[in-house]
Amino acid sequence: MTAEAVAIGVDLGATKIASALVSLSGEVLASRHTLTLSSEGPESVLDRLAGEIDTLSHLAIGPVSGVGIGSPGVVDPLKGVIRDAVNLDWREVHLVAGLKARMKQPLPIRLQKDTNACALGELYFGSGRGCNDFVYLSIGSGLGGGVVANGQLIDGARGNAAELGHLSLDPEGQLCICGKRGCAEITVSGHGLVISALSHIQSDRKPSLLTGLDELTPAIIVNAAVKGDEIARTALFSVGANLGIVMAACAAVLNPERIVVGGGLGLAAFDFLIPAARFELERRVTRVSYEKLEIVCSSLVSSAVGAACLVWQRS
Repeated sequence: MTAEAVAIGVDLGATKIASALVSLSGEVLASRHTLTLSSEGPESVLDRLAGEIDTLSHLAIGPVSGVGIGSPGVVDPLKGVIRDAVNLDWREVHLVAGLKARMKQPLPIRLQKDTNACALGELYFGSGRGCNDFVYLSIGSGLGGGVVANGQLIDGARGNAAELGHLSLDPEGQLCICGKRGCAEITVSGHGLVISALSHIQSDRKPSLLTGLDELTPAIIVNAAVKGDEIARTALFSVGANLGIVMAACAAVLNPERIVVGGGLGLAAFDFLIPAARFELERRVTRVSYEKLEIVCSSLVSSAVGAACLVWQRS
């Protein structure tokens, strides 16, 4: 560890809090993980967040430039407020003010939507380097997005740009946690993959490594696909096709040079998802929107790196 200025990045997730001490060159100097335990209420989560930040600040040899936090929900970066974070069951939480009241060392705090923070991390240190126009898509327990255009992160009028997980692909479809029906993340997510696999197990009735299991998880499905399991690969193809519809919307509106795919499922199943996604994308938009479009994996070593980049964000 050197004495250069560092930043603390925090990725606030529905199940865990990932935090890291990050150098100006993007190196993770120290990292921590703890459970979010959102069921205990926002005050308890704020206590844990402040504790993680204080611990990392004590590990820094050089000065800490600030703290960047990526959070789910509708984020107001200027007011430091998170609203309607359904996965945390938060209606409205004044996160920045709450943290400043708890932290032992006063530090500047910058707040942003989690996928926006990841997009910024890709721009600075990841698969978006050298690319001024790209879309970041995170596929995990849900589906989220971030957009960089002309080298700048796009927030939107109310800080809700690239809310792609809740783009409805079927307004008459399954009820989503957000209250709408047929949202993209119902199918393009870990849960969506499991539902797709179960549906194919029941309807196809083919021999499969997935039948007769006490529990079916995205990791089990991906592992079965690697081993050549036909039902697992069909389920992943279905998820990929719906991902392609989302990508087509991005391509038609933004004409990006690159789409960066991250998230646990996005990385683990990239090779299975992308052929179906690209096929669906190319049959939905004109050639100029896709012929030079790259679709690549995220290369960030930690989700907290993007959050740390908020501290150094160019205005």
